[in-house]
Amino acid sequence: MLIGGGAALSTLLSLILSTGEIKATLPGPTSNLLSVDRLAVTQHIDPNAGTYSDVALWASAGFAVLDPFLSAYRDGWHATLVDAVVYAETVSITESLTDITKIAVRRPRPIDYVNCPSSTSPTSPSCTGNTDLELSFFSGHSSTVAAIGASATYLAFQRAGRRSPRPWITLATTIAMTTFVSIERVRAGEHFPTDVLAGSVAGAMVGAFVPHFHKHVQEAPPVWIGFAPLPNGASLTVGGAF
Repeated sequence: MLIGGGAALSTLLSLILSTGEIKATLPGPTSNLLSVDRLAVTQHIDPNAGTYSDVALWASAGFAVLDPFLSAYRDGWHATLVDAVVYAETVSITESLTDITKIAVRRPRPIDYVNCPSSTSPTSPSCTGNTDLELSFFSGHSSTVAAIGASATYLAFQRAGRRSPRPWITLATTIAMTTFVSIERVRAGEHFPTDVLAGSVAGAMVGAFVPHFHKHVQEAPPVWIGFAPLPNGASLTVGGAF
């Protein structure tokens, strides 16, 4: 349900965004921006940065496809199914959350501030009003890379343990990849620093929570407590295994 529902919702949202139905809001004065975000407008935009971030995004997606098969080699075919489900849920939920947030916030991109400043007439050819120009918050590249990396790191720690170098290498690679993508998205004029920061945090949260919710205890706890509300009070139960 999570994979199918998340993928369907993300696909529908992407189709709606691609129609141009939602008209972009013209950017306001740059003085309204947070000080940390103004550098995205005043910087020299690198025309190749977007390509670099796309390559890193697809590399992360490729790892999400390859890693379950690597788990089969290390831990058996059952691990392949588990990892595939985890990655699929992580990506579908992250993409849906990203698209919903973009539509709700509708923040102009830095490139729109450059091409269509507040002093420019709205009818100017540089002010295209393209829907994509107000999908800045938050960064989908950063959220997706962070989500995949967080799930990979969680699975590596669970499978290999803290004493193995594999989970620590995975963690370091995740941080490096997410940082690289975030920087390149800002350098490309596609996002503000706060966009990539929010995307990285949101993606990392989803990427960590999804495998954690699939985790199960091998043995039942010796004592457990149950609580249930009742019409005139509540019920508290205590059970144990003997």
